Amino acid sequence: MSENQNKIDVVISWVDGNDPLWRSSKAEWEKKIKGIEESNNGDLRYRDWDNLQYIFRGIETFMPWVNKVHFVTWGHLPSWLNTDCEKLHIVNHKDYIPEEYLPTFNSNTIDLNFNRIPGIAEQFLYFNDDMFVIQKSEPEDFFVNGLPRDMAVISPSPVFRDVICNIETNNIGIINDYFTVNDIRKNKKKWINTKYGKFMLRTIVFSKFSSILGIFEPHVPFSHLKSTMDELWDKEFEALDITCKNKFRSKEDVNEWLFRQWQLLTGKFEPRRWDFGLYMRASDPDGVTALLTNPGHTHLVCINDSTLVTDYEDSKKRINKALNDLLPDKSMFEK
Repeated sequence: MSENQNKIDVVISWVDGNDPLWRSSKAEWEKKIKGIEESNNGDLRYRDWDNLQYIFRGIETFMPWVNKVHFVTWGHLPSWLNTDCEKLHIVNHKDYIPEEYLPTFNSNTIDLNFNRIPGIAEQFLYFNDDMFVIQKSEPEDFFVNGLPRDMAVISPSPVFRDVICNIETNNIGIINDYFTVNDIRKNKKKWINTKYGKFMLRTIVFSKFSSILGIFEPHVPFSHLKSTMDELWDKEFEALDITCKNKFRSKEDVNEWLFRQWQLLTGKFEPRRWDFGLYMRASDPDGVTALLTNPGHTHLVCINDSTLVTDYEDSKKRINKALNDLLPDKSMFEK
């Protein structure tokens, strides 16, 4: 494997929901488009927790081997960002998203085009702006011999009348066009694996069906191969093109999970412990603080905002204090 193929990049996407120019542009497009799903387009989705710097601190402290961080934004930048940092590549949407899809307020459009980022490595990790590294991690935790590390679990997709459930259904529809549970049986040791703990039982039960009922999504930074994204754009251009033409999230969309699911079904991955990364709710600051204080086997955490947060200011203060206790020193990415 060449030196370039060994490199691992990070992509972080971020939107400053307080930027007046961005808000004005978004409002103009909201007037033009009917039927926008409010549950996926309200201010809550863009609420700032003032803790983006801890993603960068975690990467520098616990993943110093990262080659490059591609910071993807609409054009706005945090005031504290060190734009001269050699490891930082600032990426404007217009730098990599085809012009016919811009402007976009659809996170799926932003995600589906990462393979077009100039200079991006074949191996990269994708962080949402609520995902953090909380203890030392090695390259082999994310890629082994060019294959992503992941957990593969069959798990029926939830069924609700909301956008994300429709997106999951669209993804699995495509997966079932190309694969069956026989493809899972071909890689049985990767799917029926004790690293997944009790989640392994789901695969045992639901692999008895001929179709794939769903894939468990752990909501942590995923390991991606650029070549997988290139392949899906070739095979499923129409589905990805339709998504990218939607200015806002839509029930017609597919999302980034499709690339991960494709890697799993083709067997292009190696198993990893189920608790290497965990999903936590920002509505549970006690639980978040406990994990950050004693992470155990967990190296990555998603601290997810939602309508369940009843006291935003208090939760933000407590969570950010715990992050600062873990990562008190400025990184090279900060001024």
